[in-house]
Amino acid sequence: MDQGIPQEIVQRAVKLFFSTNLLPDYDLSTCYTIELHSANMIALIMPLPDTSHFQMPPPFGKHRNYTWALIHGTSLTTSQHILLEGKIRPANWTYHQNHQRCELPTFGAFFLGRHVANSDSTIPPWAEKELLDSAGKKGKGQQEIIIGAMYHGSFEHTAYKAGGNEMVWLTKASSPLRRSTRLQTATMYVGLKFVALKWPNLTMKIDIGESTSDDCTYLGNEERQSRRRRR
Repeated sequence: MDQGIPQEIVQRAVKLFFSTNLLPDYDLSTCYTIELHSANMIALIMPLPDTSHFQMPPPFGKHRNYTWALIHGTSLTTSQHILLEGKIRPANWTYHQNHQRCELPTFGAFFLGRHVANSDSTIPPWAEKELLDSAGKKGKGQQEIIIGAMYHGSFEHTAYKAGGNEMVWLTKASSPLRRSTRLQTATMYVGLKFVALKWPNLTMKIDIGESTSDDCTYLGNEERQSRRRRR
């Protein structure tokens, strides 16, 4: 589909899709690439098939008043589990034999998000580009795989400017969408839309200008020290 896609990206995509039983039935003609100018990267977008495995769940609160486009960065291994199950279920808590010392499980995944129209059934191109551009910037661009998803619900979100504490997780039953520095969404209200892989855009032309004719002579350490002694 595109000779410019690096071989390691192709191999990673094939490994991901074969290990999750999406190939060979997956329609590769639905894939496409986009340039992410702010992050100076290129992303391969692989839309997920419209099957029962990846259907959007019913909206929270039974009403579709708010719709969010979401992306979640993760590793190749974790993304395989996500595609096999069709859900994003984080498990970043630790178990201890003394149950009182166990960490509280995380009931929702963290996302970058954009508010989109309620009529959107897939992530619109403008939101897709903005989200992937943000995910490719320094500090957030180390993840191997990007999962695109959507959320529908009755309420906007619950805001926690300081990030909240353990009590925040217990509010998921009444308010599945919360915002601190990122959006956090309960698993059962999120539908998966695409998988993306990205790599640096190395095709940019750099104008280095005309070469100079100045004769520049660089001295070695011994010659510089010898000149200092003569002075």
